[in-house]
Parts: sequence; structure tokens; C-alpha cells
Amino acid sequence: MNLHFQPTFDADAAAISGLLGRVFQLPAGAPLLDERYMRWKYWTARSDWEGSRSFAARHNGALAAHAAVWPVRVRVSGREVTAVKVIDWAADPKYPGAGAWLIRQIATRVRVMVGTGGSKISGQLLPLIGFRPYGELCHFGRSVRPLGQALTTDQRDWKLPARLLRNGFWGLSHPLSLPRGWSVTQLTPEEVPEVLWAQSSPTRAVTARDADFYRYVMNCPVAPHALFGLRKSGELTGYFCVALVPHVARIADLWLRSTDVEDWCAGVQAAATHAASDKNVYEVSAWGSTALAKEALSRAGFLLRGRSALSLLGDAKVLDGCELHLHMLDGDASFLSSGAASYLT
Repeated sequence: MNLHFQPTFDADAAAISGLLGRVFQLPAGAPLLDERYMRWKYWTARSDWEGSRSFAARHNGALAAHAAVWPVRVRVSGREVTAVKVIDWAADPKYPGAGAWLIRQIATRVRVMVGTGGSKISGQLLPLIGFRPYGELCHFGRSVRPLGQALTTDQRDWKLPARLLRNGFWGLSHPLSLPRGWSVTQLTPEEVPEVLWAQSSPTRAVTARDADFYRYVMNCPVAPHALFGLRKSGELTGYFCVALVPHVARIADLWLRSTDVEDWCAGVQAAATHAASDKNVYEVSAWGSTALAKEALSRAGFLLRGRSALSLLGDAKVLDGCELHLHMLDGDASFLSSGAASYLT
């Protein structure tokens, strides 16, 4: 099959929307197909990427496959490595192999690609393309208003009463409250001191953050994101970002300068308590990719609700064997929404 690799532009929005809608079986009006959202994700300027972030495989002019990249700057061992997370990957069944071909073409243009599972089909295809396991990403959630969650869930089966009882008991036995000595204040990206942004260590690689990145994130047209500071005894010691989708608050990002698990547990609890203060929020969710983050989430009362492989394609040696601290903001996970409530718990 004669395929051509091309970046896409605004004029391609309708064709991309049509392909994504068919492949993912989305109804008209689904947030993923919103042209404002597509324009923001693919073509709005970012300081960490030049040009279009959306790419197509075409056959005789027809759109055979589509994939976009989310830039990820990995800080490790005192240097910064450019990587990408692939998002919105879809291929027309009429062109077998076009999707894998497109990913390989993108891979030749970047040093490292990050995979975090995604759909069942993409999870099966990534190893065949060459992605290799590098760790495990854990998905955590905790119900904060079990009755509201039960009334709005689309999982209305015989397990619903049991889930309601479990979530109610868990909430009573693991109450949310602001830890003693900790406080939360809303911040603008410009108010975050440079020294507070995530920094690597000899055993941990992190993904870079800065004011430009957060200004871009907070302009998302379909899911509001807000940035907050974490203070311990009045001192600004960390930050977190909350994304809101129907009845769910996602802790899309969280960082503390401390390496003490008790501090991380307190930081997670403070973030969750603040996120749950919105009466329309029925569940809070978060990711953990490092041992420290996973333990902190568990201690803060979050339930482990799923696991997915964290895999890499390309020069994985640049990570020097370090754990990779990854969050929802290192891809589109915090923005994804069907338009209806979807719960982990």
C-alpha cells in the first residue's frame, strides 16, 4: 500500500473528526470531536513543540490513519530529553497496517515515545510496534459522595447496591480532611517559583513543567483545569492541578519538593479534600507511576482501581533506569470525557 506521511492542519478537522467518530463509535457532539478541542490539542502553538502535533497517513489523498502527539519533556540526570505521548490514534479498517505504519513514522522523528495502555486494541498493538515495558501505571479513585455517584452512574446492575455500601463504608472509615498544618491556595502559573517545578533525582525522572505549559493547559476548551499551591506550615512546598469532568475531579498533576512519604500522603489528602469541596464532585481520581506516589495515594484513602503498562519506544537508555514520575497531564487523560459521568469506584 502506498502511504504518505503528512502533518494535518485546521482544514483537516472535519475529516479527522469523522475518522475518530467512526473508529471509536462516538455520537455526534462527543467532546473528543469538538473542533475547538481539536484545534487546541493539535494546532494551537506550544512553546515545547514547533508546528502541527497531528499527523495523517494518506492513501491516494484519503485519510487512512491519524495520530497526534502530546509533547513530554523528561528531566533525568541533569538534562532534558524530548519525548511524546501518542493520543487520538485511529486507523480506517479499509487500510490494514496504516495505523502501525503511522506510529513508526512518528517514532523516527522523536527520541522516545511513551505508552500508557489506552484502549484494549492499542494495548495489544503497542508491543507489536516495538514498545517495551518500563513500569506500571496505577489508577486510583475514591468516592466522596456515594449516593450522588450511585444516582448518576451508568453501571446500573445488581452490583450497584453493593458498590454504594462499599463506598459509603470506605468514606466513613477513611474520612477526607485537610491535614494539620497544611493549606491550599489557588495559583496562577506565574506565581509558581522556578525552584518548585518538578526536579529529577538520581533515582527518579520527572516530566518538566513551567508557566508556559500551564498557561496552555488552562486554556483547554472542554475540561476546566485549575492550579493550586500546597503549603506546609505556611511554606509553599508543592503544587497540584485539578481537572473537572462530569461529577469527577481528577488530580491531573501533583508535585512536592519533599521525598518523605508522609508529606506526599498529606499533599494527596489536601488535594483530594480541596477537590471534593465542590458539591458536584462525587469521585476524585489520580494516577501513580512511582512507588512513592502509589504508597501516598493508598495511605490517603484512595483505592487501586486498575493497572496499565507504562512502556517506551525508542532510546529508553536515556532514563538511566530511573523511575518515571508520570501524571495525567503527560497526555490527554485529564481531558477525556464522554460527556457523562464515568467512575472508577
